[in-house]
Amino acid sequence: MADLGRTRIPAPRRTVGTTTEFVLDGVPGRLVTAAAADRLAHVELRVGKHGSTLAGLTDALSAAITAGLHAGAPVSEFVAELRHTRYAPAGRTGDTEVPEATSLGDYLARRLACADGDLRGRGV
Repeated sequence: MADLGRTRIPAPRRTVGTTTEFVLDGVPGRLVTAAAADRLAHVELRVGKHGSTLAGLTDALSAAITAGLHAGAPVSEFVAELRHTRYAPAGRTGDTEVPEATSLGDYLARRLACADGDLRGRGV
């Protein structure tokens, strides 16, 4: 892996987490985010049935984001890449902070922006 000039951040021993449940176009999901030292440290997106393609892809995306966060990537990079992506499922979410999303990626980006904003005390 190329060195991007970022300092690797060790996995925290203790985190404070938030769980958000949602339904996106009839597909139930759960997003768990955890922070340590005022920095997002872990993302876990669970969607669909265990063993399904959708569940596998969201697990892989979660692992990639968590690894990127531990490698020092800012949350804003993930938000910029995932925001406004369009694919199914899409639509209403049942989440008051993010009432609609154009895809699971868009929903995840909006939630990560909220979590990051809350950690920084500025809100989104």
